[in-house]
Amino acid sequence: MKGRLYILTGPSGVGKTTVAKELLGNRPSLKKVVTCTTREPREGEVDGVDYHFLDTQTIEDLIARDEMFEWDVHYGGYYGSRKLDVEELLTSGVDVLFVVDVAGAKTIKEHSPETKIIFLMAEDEETLLNRIDKRDQGKTSNLEERKRALEDELAFGQTVKHKILNKTGALDETIRAVGELMDNLDSNT
Repeated sequence: MKGRLYILTGPSGVGKTTVAKELLGNRPSLKKVVTCTTREPREGEVDGVDYHFLDTQTIEDLIARDEMFEWDVHYGGYYGSRKLDVEELLTSGVDVLFVVDVAGAKTIKEHSPETKIIFLMAEDEETLLNRIDKRDQGKTSNLEERKRALEDELAFGQTVKHKILNKTGALDETIRAVGELMDNLDSNT
């Protein structure tokens, strides 16, 4: 049996990675697609676990050979998922979780309309910007670009059927809500 595709998305700083890590720890049948990027690793990130950290030429070669499931350029670098990584997970029967930005979510949904999108929201824009600043320890790159992108990201969120508020200080509640939503989506398939 083939697995299902899920996307966990939302604006930068909403907590996608944090929620996904907890969710993956609680659901053995759910595996994350390790995406590729050309950006530098943040402190504590591990190659092959958090991302496949690749150079620009390698990703451009993958794109040229049509080996990327989805990809985009933003915040000064490439981001995307390899077809082989996605297919290996799906054919193993596990459910597949993409933890991607809004651009990635749009691309994946275009190519795989059966994919279920879960959009994480924060209380407000100020909360998002504070989370980004805290995560990046005051060294956020491309902050102005991120602010401009926020309007488009939030507009996309309005078009998504399944939205969950990731309220500050309520991570357990958010994880529970995402898990329950996934269970309900599974039973309605």
